[in-house]
Amino acid sequence: MTIARHRMGTDGRGVSSLVAFWGCPLQCRYCINNFCHDPKTHCEELEPEELVRILMLDEIYYRMSGGGIVFGGGEPLLHSEYIRTVVELLPKDFPIRIETSLNVPWADIEVLYDVVDEWIIDVKDLNPDIYFHYTNSDNEYVTANILNLVRQYRIQGDDPKEHIQFRVPTIPGYNTQADVDESIKKLSAYGKTERFEYQVHNT
Repeated sequence: MTIARHRMGTDGRGVSSLVAFWGCPLQCRYCINNFCHDPKTHCEELEPEELVRILMLDEIYYRMSGGGIVFGGGEPLLHSEYIRTVVELLPKDFPIRIETSLNVPWADIEVLYDVVDEWIIDVKDLNPDIYFHYTNSDNEYVTANILNLVRQYRIQGDDPKEHIQFRVPTIPGYNTQADVDESIKKLSAYGKTERFEYQVHNT
């Protein structure tokens, strides 16, 4: 894993620390963290207590800014049990965020559902053909998991939009602005949406 401290304006409100994990089920053409696919960068995880010690170094920043801890990757939900252990060692009032493709079995989400404050979901594109050509994977898990998350919040009488944010990118060579608008239209009933551009790599 890697730890990026003092992040601001990229992972939700305030100053945050990003814990990025190795490994991802997708093969995105413009992957912004391609290290997660490289076996040479696969390092051993810290013990949960050691990771918590590092994260607590910035406690004052989280509390003063409304920031918190962000687990990303790669795909952090491949490490749900480990994340759960870490979160249970942290102060209960620290905001916990997950940056995810949500392309995992529901069981990996269920482990963390009750301890995550915000899900930041990079949906790529809801069109299954576009999604497959870009990621080399289908998006059946993604759509099913979104509906499951929304359902869980509504069952508890909670507003999903307070906990779910979708990132819908323009992906050069794969989707169009019309595709992006269509995805946003479908997702806007379930959570907040954010447009962004993928950086095109020449390699």
